Order: sequence, then structure tokens, then C-alpha cells
Amino acid sequence: MTIKELEDWMFQNNIKNTFTPNFRYVTDIGEGLENLSGLYVWYYIDERGNRTDVKYFNSEKDAVLFLIDYLINER
Repeated sequence: MTIKELEDWMFQNNIKNTFTPNFRYVTDIGEGLENLSGLYVWYYIDERGNRTDVKYFNSEKDAVLFLIDYLINER
């Protein structure tokens, strides 16, 4: 699954998307996914604007699988 397909799945399942690069704003507090020239980074921004990179993925597929699991099991 690609990020675009994940975004479509989230829309179809009424999940507010504040996670993926096309819907994430750098000023938002919370978790997000960023594509840094092919390296995908799952990060967290706290209420003071401090960013912590939590997990790295070498492929879009791995990043998407992680985010699906996060949305289903941890939210």
C-alpha cells in the first residue's frame, strides 16, 4: 500500500488524517510521517514545538504498514 492509498483508506473509514505528509502541518502537535528523500520518518511534536524522531523506515510500504497498525491498535 502506498501513502496515497492509505490516505484514501483513511478517508473512506472516516479517520481524520493529520499524519501523512500531504495532510500534516509542521505546526501541529502530535505524530506525523515525513518523507526525507526516500527515508520515511515517524516523529512526534510536543506542545512546545520540539520534534522527536521516533522511528525510521527505508520504504514507503514499511512506513504505511506501521501507520496502519498504529491507527488500528494504538489510537
